[in-house]
Amino acid sequence: MSIRFFFATLRRLARRHQLLWLLLAVIVGAGGLFVEVAHELREDRLQPDHGFPFDRPILNFLHQHEGDGRCALADQLSALGGPVWLAVYALAALGAGLLARRRRYGALVFAVGAVGGTMAFNLLAKYHFDRLRPDFYHQICHEAVQQLPDPSFPSGHTMATVALASTLGIVCWRTRWRWVAWGVGLLFALGVSWARLYLAAHYPSDVLAGWLATGAWVGTWYLVSSRYLGEVRRLAQQLWQAARTRG
Repeated sequence: MSIRFFFATLRRLARRHQLLWLLLAVIVGAGGLFVEVAHELREDRLQPDHGFPFDRPILNFLHQHEGDGRCALADQLSALGGPVWLAVYALAALGAGLLARRRRYGALVFAVGAVGGTMAFNLLAKYHFDRLRPDFYHQICHEAVQQLPDPSFPSGHTMATVALASTLGIVCWRTRWRWVAWGVGLLFALGVSWARLYLAAHYPSDVLAGWLATGAWVGTWYLVSSRYLGEVRRLAQQLWQAARTRG
């Protein structure tokens, strides 16, 4: 098979399966970048702060621009037992109940697998890498820093919010509320990521890895639990047949 024919076939298939190719790009891209970050972390474990070159400057910038209002907002976004997260739990339970009531069992299975699988991966990764949390500062938001006991990499808060946001956006994709769901969900995820950095509870690389790992997992789970898995098989068969025909 000639190179020209191969790329012509790819272009033709790309026009017919744009969303599928986008999904595969997210899975491969996010997964590959997470592996690279994780690999670099393992290579640099002997450094005193286990940090990447960009970690300390970002945390220093945030630490130098603390304010009472921003501190209060960061506390609210980070408190798993606070009113913000209690509202998130309630909305998630309500959403699961609505899916069950409407017999959208496929969407319910996807949602449970996306969020539950993300958190399971987070626990495994934390205790595999066992990265210490940042300890650069004596005070954060006018309070003495208390070293959290669990490992730092990747950020569990970040992974939970990104999983919830992407799951909400995907479940609502065929409704008129899809852009509202994506917008509100991603804004909340960004806010929580900022809060964890503002409180110096995580390195920026912890948060970055959380976004990448969650994107890769949710995309993969959606691929497996939706019609796209069959389309991947058909695409592979079409490429194989084209190769045999021209080869």
